[in-house]
Amino acid sequence: MLGWSPDELAAWLTPAAWETLVREIEGFSDVPRRRVFHLAYEARFRAQVLDALALHASRKPTAPRFQVVTCLDEREESFRRHLEEVAPDSETFGAAGFFALPMYYRGATDAHFIPLCPIVMTPKHWVAERPDERLEQAHDRVRRTHRVLGRAAHQAHLGSRSLALGTVLAGALGFFASIPLVARTLFPRLTARARNRFGRIVSPTSRTRLVLEREMGCTPGPTNGSLGFTLDELVASAERLLGDLGLTRNFARLVFTIGHGSSSLNNPHKSAYDCGACGGSPGAPNGRGAAQVLNDPRVRQRLKQNGIAIPDSTWFIGGFHNTCNDSVTLFDLDRVPDTHRAEFNRACSEIEQALDRNAHERCRRFMSAPLDLTPAEARRHVEERSEDLAQTRPELGHATNAITHVGRRERTRGLFLDRRAFLTAYDPTQDDENGTILARTMAAIFPVCGGINLEYYFSHTDSPGYGCGTKLPHNITALLGVMDGAASDLRTGLPWQMVEIHEPVRLLIVCETTPEIMHKVLNGNPMGKTMTQNGWVQLAVQSPNSNDIMLYENGDFRPYRPLEARLPTAASSADWYRHCRNHLEFAEIGST
Repeated sequence: MLGWSPDELAAWLTPAAWETLVREIEGFSDVPRRRVFHLAYEARFRAQVLDALALHASRKPTAPRFQVVTCLDEREESFRRHLEEVAPDSETFGAAGFFALPMYYRGATDAHFIPLCPIVMTPKHWVAERPDERLEQAHDRVRRTHRVLGRAAHQAHLGSRSLALGTVLAGALGFFASIPLVARTLFPRLTARARNRFGRIVSPTSRTRLVLEREMGCTPGPTNGSLGFTLDELVASAERLLGDLGLTRNFARLVFTIGHGSSSLNNPHKSAYDCGACGGSPGAPNGRGAAQVLNDPRVRQRLKQNGIAIPDSTWFIGGFHNTCNDSVTLFDLDRVPDTHRAEFNRACSEIEQALDRNAHERCRRFMSAPLDLTPAEARRHVEERSEDLAQTRPELGHATNAITHVGRRERTRGLFLDRRAFLTAYDPTQDDENGTILARTMAAIFPVCGGINLEYYFSHTDSPGYGCGTKLPHNITALLGVMDGAASDLRTGLPWQMVEIHEPVRLLIVCETTPEIMHKVLNGNPMGKTMTQNGWVQLAVQSPNSNDIMLYENGDFRPYRPLEARLPTAASSADWYRHCRNHLEFAEIGST
């Protein structure tokens, strides 16, 4: 660092000075040295984040043509950014992906209920998907077909593990089983399309509905007559969701509530790619259910009495974003009013363009994807990855997560955050002096976002110890976990293929609030206060009335002064990241 040569040291240093120098070098051993360098890196990254937020000018569409509510997941950061570039008159929000509908859910062809809510919650309601009454007979045929095929597959599964029947099955069916195996390996995307067409034979052919409301006089329970919420509970859920989002006025004519999940083959770690706010399951039913609740005239009437007036012209549409193949599926489209069809078709076209662009940005991280791909080619590439039986990196999950912003979207809209930020909607102007809404939001942020960050942090810094090493030798053991080969302990943590590009920095949480309110929130949240005071996460607040930022240090908030005078700019996200595979600095994108 200082450029001293051996000759200069020999000429300058006395024996006592040599002794001092050697003692200092030996005292600055490997662990302290790595700690200092790591803290320096975190300080540099923290300055980049806070500078970007402090120098960025707020942007907000005055009259949004349509609005989209997604999960706060950092993988949605790029999707929302591209959507706002494609449709500058759109508006996006981020919420916990269970959309204030904690429930046990069973699909129309599922055998069991699964919980769809954060793991710190226990659902008290059961929701089922049922076919349209007019098509009940057709659905019964599909269900019977599922049952027959399921029993046959189960018996074959059990028989293959016995000596006699296993030998017979291997000899009789081994050749035929190799055909789809080879096809999936050599032609994954084409095979997936063929499989999907064949699957329509045993998939529901009827329209379905979610049974969200409980029948009168029934007690909660997973029985046919006890499913769903009461009307009062549905109203409370809708009010909480809209209140947490700050979406209590200026509703667009179309509002999409889109859950998320991930599809991949041969992946024992699949749940780590799905929605954490839904307990590691896809959040499609929650997005669909939220739209159904908010379209209910009785719910709207009660919300109006409580001060949230949803116009009659506003229609909510539930959906599901597959973050692996970058597709969006929308539900209950037969109920979309004819008066909204033209707007709906235009919004769908813009969502598809945003998905193409999102896939293009994601592909810059995949070494198998050339940097000169077009957006359409990138979309095909991620589709193929999701269907490739041999793919160890179907997607990179939460890799590179490092920031959580809790505040209005106008604070981050137009910022290129490199898919590193959990974005949670919160409007401080609609909260009370005690920060009731913020406290409710932070009760999920600390364990969920902070937990995800620490999971990636430790799985990267010590992959063999805290992670589970490379995927390649993993065997699924007793449906409990994975182990290396045939003899090892069960492996915890995340595989190297999920964390290899991750930069292990502690989560930086920036809340749009005052220090006084944040102190109240921390005092009411023992877990959050412990994580903050003990340095497991970093915390800052941004003034609701200005860009001033204060950083939490040693139990109190101290003013932060930006190190830079201005941010780099680019006309679009693609102009900023094009031909780059590594982490990028934050930048101002366009002027939407």
